[in-house]
Amino acid sequence: MVLHFDAARVKGLLFDLDGTLVDSLPDLHYAVCGVLSDWGLPAMSMEEVGRYVGKGVIHLAEMVLKARKPEADEATRDRFVKGYVDALAASGSKRTRAIPGVAEALSLFSGAGLPLAVVTNKAGVLVDAVLQDTGLSGYFSRELCFSADDVEHPKPAPDMLFLAARRMGIDPADCLMFGDSRNDAEAASRAGMPVMLLETGYNEGDPIADWGRKNNFRDIFPSMDLAARALLSERNQLIP
Repeated sequence: MVLHFDAARVKGLLFDLDGTLVDSLPDLHYAVCGVLSDWGLPAMSMEEVGRYVGKGVIHLAEMVLKARKPEADEATRDRFVKGYVDALAASGSKRTRAIPGVAEALSLFSGAGLPLAVVTNKAGVLVDAVLQDTGLSGYFSRELCFSADDVEHPKPAPDMLFLAARRMGIDPADCLMFGDSRNDAEAASRAGMPVMLLETGYNEGDPIADWGRKNNFRDIFPSMDLAARALLSERNQLIP
């Protein structure tokens, strides 16, 4: 597959977390339903929770409360956020798994000498544990793991991507973003960097392949190992 950007120019790689590196939806669903149960509210299906994932915990809380407690005010939302984050921290990442093909891709990227960074809207207190529990922490230095806590505006704003590029000492235009949602695609576009989209995660209920084609994002892959091979093949760095 011919990529729609200059692969030879890429000097650093940025990765979303949920839906891109790991399938965390079972844990997110568990935490949401735990808070709803504590509040005496009906549970949600995993599919519904998945539609609210990607724009950060505040957006998730707002959407859940809109569906289950529409009269909720900002203070109630903040209580939900605290309960949700506490539930995730207490239960750990035991239901979260690295997405198939991710470890192979990260190994290929590391072997090619490309620096790797995480840029996630997930609460920062949870990021280290997720990477550790899924066996991916060895691919990322703590200094190159960024969350919504590190910037004023989370994705789809480009702030986090600019911060990661600056920390790596690389021009944003020479970085490549990997993500599974429109938030990742839009953040990359606003940062002036190319993006490879993966059909492995959550995009507010709209398949990323369909959304990408409609919005002129054309580098879309079923899995990260296939994306890695396409990228490194164009860079003439992949050993058959």
